[in-house]
Amino acid sequence: MSDIFEEVDESLRQDKMETWWKRYQVFVYGALALVVGAVAVNEFVIVPRAEAARAERALALETALSELHNGSYAAAETAFADLANGGSKLAPLAANYLAQVRYEGGGDAEGAAEALAAIGGVEGGPYERVALLKKAYFKADAQSMTELEATLGSLVDDEGALGSLARELIAAKAFATGDTARARTEFNRLRFDAAAPAGVKRRAELALAAIPVADTTDAAVDTDIDTGTETPETESEAPAPAPAPAESEETGQ
Repeated sequence: MSDIFEEVDESLRQDKMETWWKRYQVFVYGALALVVGAVAVNEFVIVPRAEAARAERALALETALSELHNGSYAAAETAFADLANGGSKLAPLAANYLAQVRYEGGGDAEGAAEALAAIGGVEGGPYERVALLKKAYFKADAQSMTELEATLGSLVDDEGALGSLARELIAAKAFATGDTARARTEFNRLRFDAAAPAGVKRRAELALAAIPVADTTDAAVDTDIDTGTETPETESEAPAPAPAPAESEETGQ
C-alpha cells in the first residue's frame, strides 16, 4: 500500500512541476535570452568600443608628444588639455605634460600650476604626487614659507625621492627668505639622506659651501652633521692672563 501512495505523490509532484513550467517557462527563456544577449553585447560591442577608445587616446597622446618635441606648443597644449579633461587613466599624465607645455612654451607658471592643481595630491598615484611637487615649484616664488609648506603638505615626510625633492625646495625657500640657519640644517640633512638622489646631495653640498655660517656674539651656530641638529660651537678659550712680574730681591741688606 505504501508503494501506491508514493506513486500517487510522485504523480502529483510531476503534475505541479508541469503546471509551473507551463506558466513560467516564458519568463525563464526570457531571462536566459537577456543573459546571453548581455554577454554578447559586452563581448562584441562594449569591449571593442572600449579598446578602440583606449587606442584612440593612446594615439592622441603620441601625437601630442610629437607636437611638443617639434616645438608646436599651441597644438600640443590643445591635445594635452583634451586628454587631461577626459577623465581617463591618461588624464594625470596628460596634465603633467600640459603644465610643461605652458611653462616651456610661454613661461606661464601660473597656468602650469593650474593644470596640475586638479590632479595633484599626496594620496594619489605617482603622477598625482609628481604633479603636487611640480605645482609647489611653480608657486614657490610667490608663496611664503607657511604657504609653501601647506602646499607640499605631508609630501615633505615622504621617505622616497619625492620627499627629498620637497625638502630641498623648503631649504631653498629658507635661504631665499634669509633663514640661513634653517637652510643649512635642511641641506645638511639632505647630504646624508639615503633616499635622496645623487643630484640632490650634490646640490646640497654646493649650497652649504655657498651659505655662510651664522655669526653671533656669544656663539656660532652650525649644524651637527651626524645628528642633523643645531649645536652651538664651544667658545674659544680666553687668553691666559699674563703672569705677574716677579718681585725684585732686596739688595744691599
